[in-house]
Amino acid sequence: MDKNLLDKNQDDLEDKMASPKRRRKKRKKRQKDLFSIPGVRKIVMSELTQKIIECVVGEHVTSENPWKFVKKELVQDNLELHEESSEFLPVRREISVFPRPEILIGYIADETKDTADEFYICVTEEATDIVHAIIEKIKQDQEERLYYQLYKDIHGWNAMGTEEEVEEMIIKNTRPLIEVEVETRYPIFPGKVQFRLVKAQDKRDGYMELKSTEESSANIYMRRIDSSIQAAPTLISRDAQTICTYPRNSSTQYLYEIEKQEMPVECEYQIMKYANENFENLSDLLKVNGVINFYADDFDSLVREYSTQRSKALFKDYEEYMFFMDVDLCKGKMISDIYWHPMWTGIVAISYADMASNIYNTGQNIGDEVHEAVHGTNPVLIWSFKDCLKPKLILESPREVRFLSFCRFDENILIGGCKNGQLVIWDIRNKLQKVEEKEVLTTAQQKYRNYMHSLMKWMKNIYDVSVIRPTAVSNLRYSHKLAVTGLTWMDPFFEISKTGNILEAEEKDGVVNHSMQIISSSLDGSICVWDLKKKPTIEAGSYKPKRLKRLKKIPSALQFDESPFRALHLNLKPIYKINVNKQEGKGSGKSKPAMITRCSSSFCQLKYEEANPKSEKGKKVNFRERVIYKPIWKCNKTLNDIHQKIHIGTVEGNVAQVIWEGQDFDSGETVNSEQAKFGFDTRFHDGPINWIETSSALNLTLSVGGKIFALWRTGISDKPILWRRSRQMYTKGQFNFFQPFIIILLTNSGVLEKWVISLNSKEPMFKEVMSNSFFTASGVHPFQLKKNIVGLADEQGALRLFTIPPANVALSDEVTNHMKNFVAREIKRKKLFYKWQDEFNTKHENILKMKQETEKRERDEENEKNLEKQDDKDTDKDDKTGPQPGKYIEWVIKQRQLSEEARIRAMVINKKQLDTKDLEKRRKPLQKLDEENERKKRKQKQRLKEGENIFHDTVASLFPDVLKEKPIPPPDPYTTKYLTKEKQKCFENFEDLAEDADDFISTNPYLYDFSYKNLLVGNKQKFQQDLNNIHKERYDREKQFRVGASLLHTQDKSGGSKTFLKEKGGIEELENLEDDVEIAVEDYN
Repeated sequence: MDKNLLDKNQDDLEDKMASPKRRRKKRKKRQKDLFSIPGVRKIVMSELTQKIIECVVGEHVTSENPWKFVKKELVQDNLELHEESSEFLPVRREISVFPRPEILIGYIADETKDTADEFYICVTEEATDIVHAIIEKIKQDQEERLYYQLYKDIHGWNAMGTEEEVEEMIIKNTRPLIEVEVETRYPIFPGKVQFRLVKAQDKRDGYMELKSTEESSANIYMRRIDSSIQAAPTLISRDAQTICTYPRNSSTQYLYEIEKQEMPVECEYQIMKYANENFENLSDLLKVNGVINFYADDFDSLVREYSTQRSKALFKDYEEYMFFMDVDLCKGKMISDIYWHPMWTGIVAISYADMASNIYNTGQNIGDEVHEAVHGTNPVLIWSFKDCLKPKLILESPREVRFLSFCRFDENILIGGCKNGQLVIWDIRNKLQKVEEKEVLTTAQQKYRNYMHSLMKWMKNIYDVSVIRPTAVSNLRYSHKLAVTGLTWMDPFFEISKTGNILEAEEKDGVVNHSMQIISSSLDGSICVWDLKKKPTIEAGSYKPKRLKRLKKIPSALQFDESPFRALHLNLKPIYKINVNKQEGKGSGKSKPAMITRCSSSFCQLKYEEANPKSEKGKKVNFRERVIYKPIWKCNKTLNDIHQKIHIGTVEGNVAQVIWEGQDFDSGETVNSEQAKFGFDTRFHDGPINWIETSSALNLTLSVGGKIFALWRTGISDKPILWRRSRQMYTKGQFNFFQPFIIILLTNSGVLEKWVISLNSKEPMFKEVMSNSFFTASGVHPFQLKKNIVGLADEQGALRLFTIPPANVALSDEVTNHMKNFVAREIKRKKLFYKWQDEFNTKHENILKMKQETEKRERDEENEKNLEKQDDKDTDKDDKTGPQPGKYIEWVIKQRQLSEEARIRAMVINKKQLDTKDLEKRRKPLQKLDEENERKKRKQKQRLKEGENIFHDTVASLFPDVLKEKPIPPPDPYTTKYLTKEKQKCFENFEDLAEDADDFISTNPYLYDFSYKNLLVGNKQKFQQDLNNIHKERYDREKQFRVGASLLHTQDKSGGSKTFLKEKGGIEELENLEDDVEIAVEDYN
């Protein structure tokens, strides 16, 4: 049975082999005809047109690579030049509408036709994308076909004696695999896991050194023995005579020897007489000379003695307590900013950067900013007094952090301002407690853990509690464009609305919903207001929190450490923006952004108290003991007390007060903006402003920049109350937190200065060298401990902490009152001086105008001289600095042309065998002639520029009366200085008075009696009275004439009667005596 079955199977197999099945041919997919695609047109181009558009068959395109992108400009130029004969006329309308700068053209390889070459042209974007996709697919298919056709057969191994080396290079498992149990939270793996390549050289522990265990030790034999003996040299005295060729200083002691001189006998009596008469005066003078030294300044010595006593009581020696520095993380970096925690003692946040912002770098920047931004580390470390060797927390940042600020009323929030203008938010909620808590393990557990760590040393520990990633980063599009230079918090009882107005915080059920807003400034000249409690608007492409598909609600254990500010990541945008612009020059309408280096405000002024008071009141806290404080939620301000003002400092050394008014309605923009106004803008510093700080206790603003520090007050905003200049550049300055009358200043030479203006305004009260390099940052611990602590950051990236004994409270209050009185007195003095100065300037306005005109004239002359010197220079020299931005091609063409000219010149000289020296001699006269012509042209241009001045001078010399100053016209009696409202009020009062007068006249009419008879009697009496007066005057005149005639006979002929008659009261003029006599006779007759 089995044999028959085998035979049957064999027969079937032979039948199949005899008649094999026909193999089916694979269908070839018909490629899609490109002409059927909408937007693909067929055109015919001649060889000339192909050269014009750079699409020549055989050179740019072939049958293998038929497609090429052609510039749209070349096609449009061809259409414009050949409006009627261009090959692109059928697709002219489509080409003009085509938006892209390049057009895709494909060559149709058809050798059967003898006509001109045909091409496909894509005239729409959709057609271009479809054809491009087809081309890429064909290219990929060809590459795959070539890849699979290259097949190599497998051959046997021919041993050549290298089997051992090959086996050594093969990786083999020398031990069984280790089973590792890993515990993790649910879910084990997220939905989507993306792995990334990590190189060993990018990690700190990527490499390790394997040292050999067997080390040979060498023996060193002692070949020499040192021994000491006592020896005394022999003394030898020798004398030599020398001549001093150089002058030298020598001192001698001498005594006056005055011989006694006997007084002459004649003088004794006079001296005794003088002494008796002036005994009291002499005794008073002797007493005064015995008490007061007229040859010494007692006032200066008294002030110095008083200041030294106070300085000894106020300033104690600095003692270094500890320093914070991490060599591994912060190698080669500087401290850019430090910020003490406002509610936890002994906690400080430090940001590190490659270069601090307050350092004056005059050299060229050698570093690669792109490489540093991509591959560099930007650490922000949180240190504690409990451990100075290792930071408690390591905060990661995407960019270099320039400024730090803890939230004044939320102890878990830290804000950082980055170099690229973004804000970074870190939430350290429960992070510090996790790092500091000690884990209790049994002996077996500890042994097992050590064993597991020893076996997994090759594995990197990615679960590090001390490393904290950023909670949120602001949206780069709406952030600042340059580095952030200042952060200041808004009062939690008030908030800034989206329109820029300051409002009171909202209340719900009688409880105030405290705001959380921060104000930032930047070098791009903008001030932004950020609201951390505002619900973000998520835009396309921004961060969205992931939602778990399997779990509808995240367990509460997993939400324990999750920050509520995580939703702001890449969605944080400012609610209001204030642009600060300045004019480029006087009279020019152009403006540019003010590069803000620092900003300061006094919006948030909270007080704190201990959260868990355990110690006795007034007892000082130990350094290592951490005390938790909490803010006192009590508002002492009203809406009228907060003004929309902020102080800023600029790169140019200006100190300004910025005012914003807000908007009446919301414009609907994503971020509303406003142009700021200046309350004042004054330049008093000789360098960029490094620090601005406002003291609420003294109501003073401190500005530090260049070599100058200044104090400002709102009373006299245009000018500082007091400013002082140093010989060294200042890098930081601030008020002492506990003693606001002390100003702490740091210099670039490592010197710390302390000023108390009320005690000594000429020089610092305390000055000490604290470091051999410059300081970059400083900060006073905000809470009182057993000793006050000051942190100073130097160039090496170390924060050094110094302790100072606490000062006497009574003495501090006394000096604070002195400081307030000093400031008030100084303000009063300044106001009086400025008032007198304004009066003097208005009184001598002409002198000031003449002075300004002379200064302007000198400035113009100096500018003209500089222009002439610049024109005299040779402008044909090569530009060694390289091409200007955007003009590289022109620069290359010019350089090539110059090199070609030099080559041709050298070739002609060699061929004609010319002497270059002789040619230079012959060329000099021509050069001089060209220079004279150029000089004449410049003089002509200068003369034409001064044409108007020459015309005015000629008119003044020929017609001086025309240019005389015309008298000021008399004031218009009808013009008044009253306002329109005052005029309206006066007119209304006049109408009321007119109505009252009319009423009075109507009620009280005036009645009078007229009699013609009485009028005649009165006229007659008046006529009679006038006639009597005439007769009386005539009688008096005749009497005077008679007296004068009798006196004339008694006078001599000398003509001296005139004076005599005047003295006696006679007639006044005798020269016309005859006329008077005739008039008198006529009257008499």
